[in-house]
Amino acid sequence: MMGRVTINNSMMSTTSLSNIFIDEYLADANDAQIKVYLYLLRMMCAGTATSVADLADKFNYTEKDVQRALSYWEELGLIGLELDAAGQLIGIHMQDILPKRAAKVTSLHSVRITEDEAQPKYSVVKKPKKKAEHKDNPQMLFVAEQYFGRTLNPNEIKTIYYIQDDLEFSEDLLDYLLQHCASAGKKDFDYVRKVAMAWHEKGITTTAQASLENSANRTAYQIMKELGMQNAPTPAELQFFDRWQNEYGFSLVIITEACRRTVLQTQVKRLQYCDGILRSWFKGGVKTLADINKMDSEFGKETAKKESIKKIDNIRSNNRFHQFRQNDYDLSSLEQQLLDN
Repeated sequence: MMGRVTINNSMMSTTSLSNIFIDEYLADANDAQIKVYLYLLRMMCAGTATSVADLADKFNYTEKDVQRALSYWEELGLIGLELDAAGQLIGIHMQDILPKRAAKVTSLHSVRITEDEAQPKYSVVKKPKKKAEHKDNPQMLFVAEQYFGRTLNPNEIKTIYYIQDDLEFSEDLLDYLLQHCASAGKKDFDYVRKVAMAWHEKGITTTAQASLENSANRTAYQIMKELGMQNAPTPAELQFFDRWQNEYGFSLVIITEACRRTVLQTQVKRLQYCDGILRSWFKGGVKTLADINKMDSEFGKETAKKESIKKIDNIRSNNRFHQFRQNDYDLSSLEQQLLDN
């Protein structure tokens, strides 16, 4: 996806960590963001190239997790990201760590170098988003405490305000998010933040959109469970589910029936086998379970007919030995003739 990039030193020559970082930035950052930043410092001091893929492998994160962490530090002004004309990351610049009140966000530039040009051309392709003005919301904090059944600690309060101010969630959407996580038993605010960021990346701004997203996720996990698969669905697996529901137009009831038949027939390549069943039903115009039963009945009759024809052919084949013309010789007469001679 992205090539290896060099981290350029524009701030320090040691791996010392600024006290300002510890005092003002550490508490708000999650584990992924902290690990990525510290590892960038380490790579910078070693003068070693790295990449988004390397960072993801190092900490067992997804590349999107790493990209979100890089964007987080860029928004706070602690790093600058350098992209080429195609939007690919080609450089990371470590910036001076300033107190938050004086921090400046570095503009993101696009760099394009041609064979005929000695100097690169720079053009601004993204302007830093102006941070939303903070607004205290004690009512929302009270609601969150009711959902989670405890008093929120300072970091949890900061997370709520981060979602409200930085991700610009409306009160209704933020309320829905907190209720959704709490009702699912996910009371870790790191999980709340991840869900919020995922919704933000997908452009979800209303409770209706969030509800639709949750419904799709529940359906995907239910299909995985019906197929006996315990892992979280991958993008490739989600493409199967999307095809079954949107292209084929099947309800969850029909998909579940196909999953049941798949599990009874095979232990390998279940998604492909299930897709074959649903594709045949789609071609057969199946809409309901009654249509499936009718299709099974017709298939059974056709199979029985073929088996009957096959048995008749086998009988005919076995009787061919007995179908030759019988000789009408008089054996007694032949015997007497032999004796007379």
